[in-house]
Amino acid sequence: MRLPYTPLSSGTGLVVPMPVLPIRLTRGTKSIDSDGLVDSGGMVNVLPFGLGLRLGLDWNSQTRSMSLGGILRGPAKGVVLEATVGGYPSVRLAFAWYSSDDVRLVLGQTNFFQEFDVSFHASQGYFEVQPRP
Repeated sequence: MRLPYTPLSSGTGLVVPMPVLPIRLTRGTKSIDSDGLVDSGGMVNVLPFGLGLRLGLDWNSQTRSMSLGGILRGPAKGVVLEATVGGYPSVRLAFAWYSSDDVRLVLGQTNFFQEFDVSFHASQGYFEVQPRP
């Protein structure tokens, strides 16, 4: 699957082309379509708080607590969701469900990059995503 880079605002007025991937997240009978930033430097997948609520997650009932570092300092809960990218079969992705909406949906090393091969061609304005063989 080949996708163009998407111009995103950096918050400082600068617009930067970024690898943004349409993805469907599912928990039980609830599904949402969203766009995830494919971040090869991100250690974990990150789920914004509001998306988790829309999927029916309850913060207080989650037992896997963690604390995120870097610019995302703060509490998070570990959750596993079904994820579908394009017409590929769905996969289970582990997310750090962050305690705020001050973050994008991030697809990082654990475990998006273990389920998908990604090729970045930023100078040509596109990236490619394929399920692992």
